[in-house]
Amino acid sequence: MNDDGSMARVPQLAEFSRRHNVRMISVADLIRYRLQTERFVQRQSESCLHTEFGDFKTVVYASTILPERHLALVHGEIAGKPDVLVRMHSHCIYGDVFGSVACDCHRVVRSSLEHIAQEGAGVLVYLHQTGPGFRDHANSSTPDGQRRLQHESGIGAQILSDLGLHTIRLLTNHPRKVVGLDAYGIEIVEQVPV
Repeated sequence: MNDDGSMARVPQLAEFSRRHNVRMISVADLIRYRLQTERFVQRQSESCLHTEFGDFKTVVYASTILPERHLALVHGEIAGKPDVLVRMHSHCIYGDVFGSVACDCHRVVRSSLEHIAQEGAGVLVYLHQTGPGFRDHANSSTPDGQRRLQHESGIGAQILSDLGLHTIRLLTNHPRKVVGLDAYGIEIVEQVPV
């Protein structure tokens, strides 16, 4: 922070680094370092899920820092393949389970599984945070909403990295720049509507 309370930008940070003889690194550098020294998700178990669209291997991941479980539904062989079709989905109990008409979560999950099966290979990562499983979708522009998105991106990226993915085609109806994925070795090469 600057003396006036505003956020320091690169020129101010460079001056601070020089004055105090400390190194300056980027957030991506910090993420890369932490990925080399820490893991925030661990594989817990694997199984198989038979759906109307075909068979999906399920991989359960547990967070090492929060009491969360996440699920990857993998169709086909994806490890090391380029441009794999991926859907990142945060659980929404109202839509996913009860089919609420206030959101399109149920339709998006179903459509994503269908797209992935038609493609022959892909993955749906189902992020299951410790919250109640319902949220105000309009609140992603708030500071809490931004922290939630960053948390989801980091956890999701670690799962994709563990699955052996590097370049992905993201299934989304809300295209946006996802910051920091390069630090995890993940690149979005295309955003595909669901």
